[in-house]
Amino acid sequence: MAITIVEPAASEPVSLAEAKLFLRVDHNAEDGLIESLIGAAREAVEAGIGRALLTRRVRESLDIWRRDAVNGAVLGLGPVTNVVAVRLLADNGAQSVIDPERYRLEGNRDRPRLVFPAGFPSTLRSAGGIEIEYECGYADDAANLPIALRLATLQIVASLYEVRQGEGAMPETARALMRPFAPVRL
Repeated sequence: MAITIVEPAASEPVSLAEAKLFLRVDHNAEDGLIESLIGAAREAVEAGIGRALLTRRVRESLDIWRRDAVNGAVLGLGPVTNVVAVRLLADNGAQSVIDPERYRLEGNRDRPRLVFPAGFPSTLRSAGGIEIEYECGYADDAANLPIALRLATLQIVASLYEVRQGEGAMPETARALMRPFAPVRL
């Protein structure tokens, strides 16, 4: 499974101004660094909860249909808001787009998956033969994100800012703020 970003999120979960206020930084000398830390913190939060914070379009490539998905495919990133296309790819470069009437989205927050009630479509090649393009994310903009996830992002930014020349771990308070948003493990 590989996930490629087709259209990135329009912004980060916190702005440079918010991060500087949280860090109590009142100069511009480190703006580039702080912007990089915001991106790294967002990636850490997303990895920690297994979900996209802000809406983006991704393309997920699969080799096979997973049997544990119960007649479908477990998607790697959520919450899924829209399935754009499901394609089967052949070795010669040809692709077949599956009719949206043949599948449905279930469990868009926890373990989002595509379900094919009539059974899996046959793949056309053994490796990377399935592409699923979809939109995912909690919100279109930072103002509509859960405040706990925005605060977790700020706490990670602060931790990275403080330990940029040494070793450090994700703050336990950030983990606690993210915990309610982590997917349910079965």
